[in-house]
Amino acid sequence: MWVNFCPALWVNYTPALTDKMDGKRISYDYVVQQYEIQRLLKWHPLIALSDICKEITSGIRVKKEYYTDKNGYKIIAPGDIRNEVIYINELKVVQPEVVREKDIINNGDILITASGKSGQVIYVNEVLEGCVVTSDIIKITLRDRDKGIRLYKFLKSSIGQMLLNSIKIGILNKIFVEDVENLLIPEDFDTYQEDCSDDSTVYAEAEKLYRSAENIFYRVFDYKGEKKNLKHFYVTEYLDSHRLDPEYYSNFYTELYRVIHKNFDDVKWEELGELVEIKKADKPEISENQKVKYFLLADIDPNFSIIKETHEDFYGNLSNRMRYIVRRGEIVTAKGGSATGTKGHATAIITEEFDGMVTTDALYNLVPRNISPYYLLFLFKQPVILNQINMFTKGTLYKLIQRKDFERIRIPRLSLDIENSIADTVRLIFESGKF
Repeated sequence: MWVNFCPALWVNYTPALTDKMDGKRISYDYVVQQYEIQRLLKWHPLIALSDICKEITSGIRVKKEYYTDKNGYKIIAPGDIRNEVIYINELKVVQPEVVREKDIINNGDILITASGKSGQVIYVNEVLEGCVVTSDIIKITLRDRDKGIRLYKFLKSSIGQMLLNSIKIGILNKIFVEDVENLLIPEDFDTYQEDCSDDSTVYAEAEKLYRSAENIFYRVFDYKGEKKNLKHFYVTEYLDSHRLDPEYYSNFYTELYRVIHKNFDDVKWEELGELVEIKKADKPEISENQKVKYFLLADIDPNFSIIKETHEDFYGNLSNRMRYIVRRGEIVTAKGGSATGTKGHATAIITEEFDGMVTTDALYNLVPRNISPYYLLFLFKQPVILNQINMFTKGTLYKLIQRKDFERIRIPRLSLDIENSIADTVRLIFESGKF
């Protein structure tokens, strides 16, 4: 194979790329890749990436004892990056004394994962600014920060990904700082154009909108979660024969329990069952030979309350659990699973795109009657609702909240103006086409 391939391969190689061929990496795939890179960049003067950078470095080599539940720096590891998106609220925190200046990322920096799923590229926006990175992430700081978004788009392009693939080493596809420094890129990378979605910016804008909605909410509502876990309690009056687990009764002594059972000047409480209709999970009248579009619990992104993927098949091929036809303006939320009542709890609103689709009875299908669906969607991401769901769940191997308990969840009602402000802010995320 080498004899037949080599003569044709080397005819058109430019000296710049030929000189950079790594003798330790010579393989059929490597050579083919280098040839394709050379072909695509044939007429582009090349420069080393380090020539335009102020700094290229990796982050902290984190030890277990560095983490803290107190104030510190949020830290990004490769495992925190999913589909090239970082969910900042899920990041761990490290002690400030272990952080060096070079570990802190700033707006306009670019991150490249060096291990795990290596070669992922992240643009640091204002939401991520001030976080730090682990030693498995390479931080690129340009001399001209204004060119950061251009370099990011180039590295995400097909040719940029080829270049990053070319410096991966070993069966683990590791990327090293020195190889990033020496990476040859087009001198005119900032004019290089290829259609490339900027998910980082999209999600950053969505994050900002969610934060602004939370700012409105927490001006009048003072509950963001428990300050400490209760280690002991007493049951003196109330005993539910269906609940003999200690975790359930510990909730009676929490700040949450106190808050949801007391009306305040600006906050009144109503039970969820009074505000929504919960559809019955009756099998719809659909022919088994009819093709339908559908989504599953796993297709919901819990961080942004969106349905990230849908499927299509004949209805007869689907599970007997596919029992809801969802309609625009309705909400679906998980009944059970390990993430029930946590930050990973799956909830989504049905937009026009998903109207008429089929979904599973692993979800509750809610029809808002006396409450804005966008305000309700917002609440299902907040501790006041998530902690109540967790409080009502039963089971150890599989957590489940039963319908009668789900209907008892207490919903904070604010003034109409405030609820509408929150709802309008959340609605913008979906109506502006960000998802």
